[in-house]
Amino acid sequence: MKRVFICSPYRGDVERNLKAARKHARMAAIIGYCPMAPHLMFPQFLNDNDPEQRILGITLGVEQMKVCDEIWIFGGRISNGMVFELEQAKELGIPARLYDDDGNRISPATMMIDDRVSEEYRKAIHGLKFV
Repeated sequence: MKRVFICSPYRGDVERNLKAARKHARMAAIIGYCPMAPHLMFPQFLNDNDPEQRILGITLGVEQMKVCDEIWIFGGRISNGMVFELEQAKELGIPARLYDDDGNRISPATMMIDDRVSEEYRKAIHGLKFV
């Protein structure tokens, strides 16, 4: 079974973001992937408002990412934590898939004309290889 790293925002509207992350992880599981969603696990025992614990949580998530076959990026907003994760995915050569908030696939080939994708988003994912 392939493992996928679920990359989506945590900070901001935490309640809404956690609900979305659960939906995305469920989607991956239902279609036959093993989802790794560190932002659903590490905030259970690490305090995201403590800078050292936040860094530890994101770093532990990257350790999970290292055993993943793909990274799936959800939503139209890229948080600072996600930027860090995406930079790590680039260095590790992990291929990516792009999805909007509703789980609809975003095609890298048409991103320039896709209203769901901002310039900031395009910059953050630049350099990733895609599935």
